[in-house]
Amino acid sequence: MDTMTTSRKESVEVSGQGMTKQSAFSDAIAKVQKKLMAGSEDVYLQIKPIGIEALSATKETHTEKFCFFFLAREKVSYTVNLLVHVEMTVVSMDKVTFVDVQKEAVKTKNSLKSVAFKRL
Repeated sequence: MDTMTTSRKESVEVSGQGMTKQSAFSDAIAKVQKKLMAGSEDVYLQIKPIGIEALSATKETHTEKFCFFFLAREKVSYTVNLLVHVEMTVVSMDKVTFVDVQKEAVKTKNSLKSVAFKRL
């Protein structure tokens, strides 16, 4: 019997940004599933990361001032680009045979009863 599930390995490039290192990394990891599923008709049962490579990681700092002089403070933002290697268990829709069943619907006109309302 031919099984519908298959395991395969794939790599996907994602990027993320945030106010901390952890939030930038988290933002990138959250995009892995969406990027893998884009344009695919298969059903993903399990997506397991097996390796992560940092392609680039940047820290951007700028000074923010109120009215150009007052209350100066440093603002930091982080950006990461990652290459995530995943192992997936997938149900291949090519291996599922669907039977085409057509039903014919017959509409009947329901008779409407008129109800007379009396004012009391």
